[in-house]
Amino acid sequence: MTASHSFRVLLDNSTVLRRVRELAASIGRDFPAESPVGVIVIDGARMFARHLQRHLGKAMEWHEIRASSYGTGTTSSGSVQVGSQGDLCVAGRSVLLVEDIVDTGRTIAALRERFLAQGAKEVRVATLLSKPSRRVVEVELEYVGFEIPDEFVIGFGMDYAGRYRELEEVVVYEESRAAAGEA
Repeated sequence: MTASHSFRVLLDNSTVLRRVRELAASIGRDFPAESPVGVIVIDGARMFARHLQRHLGKAMEWHEIRASSYGTGTTSSGSVQVGSQGDLCVAGRSVLLVEDIVDTGRTIAALRERFLAQGAKEVRVATLLSKPSRRVVEVELEYVGFEIPDEFVIGFGMDYAGRYRELEEVVVYEESRAAAGEA
C-alpha cells in the first residue's frame, strides 16, 4: 500500500530499504565474532527489525519489548511505560536495541539504563529515524537511518493510534487529510 496520494512522503520505500541494508552492514562489521541479542521495541520497530534481520547475515537471538511514551497521541507524555521482557537475559551480553524513531530520548534512555542495570556488557541502538530537535534526554545512537525534522511521521511500522503501520513509505501525518478520509 502506498501513501503518496494522501500524505506527504518524507522517505520513499526504496530509500528506506537501501539505508536499512547499509545499517545492517555497519552492525555486521561492528560485531564480527559475536552476535548481540536483538531487542525490538514494539510495535513500531517490527517492520524495521524484520528488514534489518534479513540483511544482517548472522543468526541472532531476538526478543520484543513494549515501551512507549506516546500512547494514542502525537506528542510524548513524558512518562515511559516498559512492559515485561519475558525470558530475556542480557547479563554479560551485548544488546542491540532496535527502535523505529528516537524523539525525546526518554524511551531509549530508560531501556539502556534497564539493560545495563541487568548486567548487559553494552547496549547499542539502531534506529530508523532520529528527531534530534525534540531531544530532552541526550542519548547515544550508534546506528541511525535518517535524521528528520520535527514532524509526526507514520508508515513503515510507525502508527497514529494503531493506524497506518502498513504504509510502505515514511510519511508526514496530517490530521486534516486523515479526517477528510483521504488517507
